[in-house]
Amino acid sequence: MNKLRYSEMFYSLQGEGRYVGVPSLFLRLFGCNFECQGFGQDRDRSKWIPHDMMPHNQEHPDVKVLEDLPVPHVGCDSSFSWGKKWGHLASNDDIDTIIKKMDDMVNWYGRKGPASPIAGDLSQCLLQDDGVHLVLTGGEPLLKGFQQGVFDLMTHPDLKTRFVTIETNGTQIFSPYDYCKDGYMFPDHHRKFGVNKNAGMTFSVSPKLSNSGEKWEEAIRPEALASYNAWPYSYLYLKFVVRDEEDMKEVHEAVREYDHARVNIDAIYLMPETGPHGMYDYEVAQLAMKYGYKFSPRLQINLFGNEWGT
Repeated sequence: MNKLRYSEMFYSLQGEGRYVGVPSLFLRLFGCNFECQGFGQDRDRSKWIPHDMMPHNQEHPDVKVLEDLPVPHVGCDSSFSWGKKWGHLASNDDIDTIIKKMDDMVNWYGRKGPASPIAGDLSQCLLQDDGVHLVLTGGEPLLKGFQQGVFDLMTHPDLKTRFVTIETNGTQIFSPYDYCKDGYMFPDHHRKFGVNKNAGMTFSVSPKLSNSGEKWEEAIRPEALASYNAWPYSYLYLKFVVRDEEDMKEVHEAVREYDHARVNIDAIYLMPETGPHGMYDYEVAQLAMKYGYKFSPRLQINLFGNEWGT
């Protein structure tokens, strides 16, 4: 049976994007193809903290569990979920074990399903299945080494949800045609997700702009997003982390590239960058209103601070 390596599993409120405020179970997979060293740093790269001084490269000899590590405020704020130095703190479980831990965690919170149908489209699914919104995040949850395990998890008969959001940087091709048999989608996928756009897979794509420190040609990959569109009834939205007006030119250019490749985008969000050079929610909201994009807060930071398990 396939295994998945992950740094965290926790129950909280979704803080970003389409399902802000929805109680959700998060599985943070361990590993990433990017480092995003530029977040929280000056635009002048000569003023950046050296790579060997970045938070995920620091020594913490007394730390035994991930939760005891400080949350980085420069670079990727989840860098301990992919930094090679911290792999020994990650769990590596088979899918049956992960499902059991998920059930135990949700039951520990006393979750009984939504109390009111006013929750909208999500509530209909949860009321039918007594499920919970599952968020697969990272790191990068669609690395090639994770994909079979992710599919096995989503189609597992004991997974009590039809709502899965995959938070990805949009660089990894993840095609349903790799999981077909005799030209047809596996019935387990159709049973869970082949219903409609309000009961299925959501791809939350956060393309990395130059403020992340990553290279454009490696970060903006329309062919990867096109593969997400191929999943039946999938919903795909973009979530750009912006610092100021200077980032908007790249946002527009990325959207044009995706549009030119005929990627079907259901929504586009602007979200504030964290760190000492980041903008406040109000200022990013002004940019969203100016350019006609949606605004995403970082609700988890507003409620809990930038902490593990939120």
